[in-house]
Amino acid sequence: MPNLITRSGTKNLFFNWFRQPKFRKDQWIAAVRKSESAATSMSDSALLERAGELRELFADASPREKQLLREQYAGLIAESVFRSLGFRLFDVQLEGVGAASDGAIIEMQTGEGKTVVTGCIAALKTLEVPTVHVSTTNSYLADRDCDELAPIFDRMGISHGKLPEESNESASRFAYRQQIVYGPGYQFGFDYLHDQMKLRQQRKSRLGKDIVSRIRGGEQGHKMIQPTKHYVSLIDEADSVMIDEALTPLIISVPGNTPQDPVPYQLAKKIAAELIEDEDYTIKLPEKSIEIFDETNQRVHDKIAGHRDLLLARPWKAYISNAIRAEKILQKDVDYVILEEKIQLVDQYTGRILPDRTWQAGLHQAIEVKENVPMQPARESTTQVTRQRYLQMYDSLSGLTGTAQSVSEEFREIYKCPIVVIPTNRPSQRHIEQTRFFVDAESKIAAIAEDVLRRHQKNQPILIGTRTIRESMQIDEALRVRNIEAVLLNGVQDGDEAEIVSKAGIAGAITIATNMAGRGTDIKPDERALAAGGLHVIAVSPNESPRIDRQLIGRGARQGQPGSAQFFVAADDALLVDHNSSLPKQILRKAGAGGESADFSNELAALQKSIEQAKFKQRQQMILRDRWMDSVRESIEKD
Repeated sequence: MPNLITRSGTKNLFFNWFRQPKFRKDQWIAAVRKSESAATSMSDSALLERAGELRELFADASPREKQLLREQYAGLIAESVFRSLGFRLFDVQLEGVGAASDGAIIEMQTGEGKTVVTGCIAALKTLEVPTVHVSTTNSYLADRDCDELAPIFDRMGISHGKLPEESNESASRFAYRQQIVYGPGYQFGFDYLHDQMKLRQQRKSRLGKDIVSRIRGGEQGHKMIQPTKHYVSLIDEADSVMIDEALTPLIISVPGNTPQDPVPYQLAKKIAAELIEDEDYTIKLPEKSIEIFDETNQRVHDKIAGHRDLLLARPWKAYISNAIRAEKILQKDVDYVILEEKIQLVDQYTGRILPDRTWQAGLHQAIEVKENVPMQPARESTTQVTRQRYLQMYDSLSGLTGTAQSVSEEFREIYKCPIVVIPTNRPSQRHIEQTRFFVDAESKIAAIAEDVLRRHQKNQPILIGTRTIRESMQIDEALRVRNIEAVLLNGVQDGDEAEIVSKAGIAGAITIATNMAGRGTDIKPDERALAAGGLHVIAVSPNESPRIDRQLIGRGARQGQPGSAQFFVAADDALLVDHNSSLPKQILRKAGAGGESADFSNELAALQKSIEQAKFKQRQQMILRDRWMDSVRESIEKD
């Protein structure tokens, strides 16, 4: 397999040391503990002064001296954690700090204190680079984590900032000039794109404009939001960002100039409704691509021959294809929701509602016509970059996640990031019950409701994770029929939602969360809940990636507490149907009373593995294509 990315920057010597046998890790932990112990007698001002001294010494130190300074600095950080948060870091947390600070992706289970470990890694990296970008999954977590860890940074004399949730270039520019910058991962990418737009506009400015501006007292050029250099990105939920969403483009769009006439979309909807799947067109799974047959294509063109007044913004075939996709593929409360008479997209990885995003090339308007909501002006893309492409700009990448080992090859090949698995501080007591298989969603949901009723009667708290908003509503309705009240979470992530999720561990609580809604918030079962068996997690449908499934069940049984989890699968689940699996027929063939079937866990695992391998190859091809495009651009510029 070829090396796809070569990252610039100095070679890390520390990680080679860290990957040595265990006694080397023990040496690192012992050295940090020694420094931490020595710092206990320091006053806050003395600790602050010593941190500054170490930063000055580090710049001109030899590699071996830098290692010693890193150990001493890490000890000061550990002492600052104790003074700020009131607890000592576990040895396994120090192990994670050491590995990730030198460019590893660390696999650390949920509930093991990733938030504070992330802050310690960022603080340690400030010895080496001017600024560290800490990437979280959303704005709420960025604000929460930065505020929570701010006392640690302040004690070390490390400046810190967070990207504003609302657009504010001045505030963003200030945050980027700090040593540690917290923000949602997508915002770093969007700020980069805004800067690229400014640079493009600057190149178009007429000759002498900057000189005239300076004579009149103006500033030269445009003020960039981000500094030009990208040093370190420290990524939370690294596999989600760097693997699952790697090819998702970040796009800045503006209102288009082409008038949007609803008539073509309405006519396309009417014509598409008359077409028959497999006779006039096919839908290829799992890509969900649409192919309209040549004869059908000619026929639909003939249907608009008399409509010479139609104002078309794109080829007529695209209108038909979009109308078919809107009706047959994209589903309300799965792919999108309707809020305030507007179509709003749903993030398929997190379950989050994305109010500022739209589909391109007329698809959004086709959905609006399908749902009979007011048509919004179409938007045109001005600039874009994939998450993977943007991350390549950093000299160093590292991150944390609870599920990295199964995609370790991809992290190494694409990002040059090794994986280090950090053991739990206490042995896990999580009990994963046998997966149950059913003939259809109806029998599956009924079985889930009965299982919830049984557990609820003994006061066990239950977290139900669904793949879609529609599933969450169906589960909620099934529970209400049985007089069971549940808290339903399938909206925009904010502090209120995080507070609700944090209460999911109370004895008798039932919480339904779409996908990973509320991720990043710790669920702490109370004493009655622990006595009832701890938090029980129900996975309503399997995901394409087993890593996402593991992230869900990882919400329970943390820090050695009791807890359990169980998966439910139906023959008509999207995962099985979309990928042309033979599993549905097997499940139906082995079905018994109540619609429940035999155990097909091995077959399900094989299907998920094949999907992940296919997606890995797709991401590799994307990188190779990007490299080819780079070579083309370079040759054009040279010419």
